[in-house]
Amino acid sequence: MADTIEEIGPLTPATKLRRFVHWLIDRVIVVGVIFLAMIVVGIVGGDEALAWAERLTWWQDQLIGFEAIIVYYTLMEGLTGTTLGKLLTGTRIVDESGRKATFRQALLRSVTRVVPFEAFSVLLADEEDPRGWHDRWPRTRVVRTRRAVALTA
Repeated sequence: MADTIEEIGPLTPATKLRRFVHWLIDRVIVVGVIFLAMIVVGIVGGDEALAWAERLTWWQDQLIGFEAIIVYYTLMEGLTGTTLGKLLTGTRIVDESGRKATFRQALLRSVTRVVPFEAFSVLLADEEDPRGWHDRWPRTRVVRTRRAVALTA
């Protein structure tokens, strides 16, 4: 098995469009998991659990969302180098040398995602190297690995 992506082919940065599509897919998945978890809490915990969920404040909702994002991305990227959204768009994360990113890099990427205005760092990034803070700070890249399942362009 090749040690680096470069041994398979050149590092081709994922475009902003691909990055947006896999971000959107992954966010839908995270929200869906939270929704399903709340259904399970309601079934298992009954009326008390539902009352607790209804009393959550805006910042508590945000905290739950941030935790879910950190857990999802860290586990997926730390273990496999990809997420479900990235799988569908034919992309993955690697370190700056093209090797598999470390679990520590995946954790730092995940924590960085909840920094206010971080999403704008990708939108304002250079087209040839569209890396946001969650790529630059842990020294990773999102690269194309193959023809995408969902996107053929």
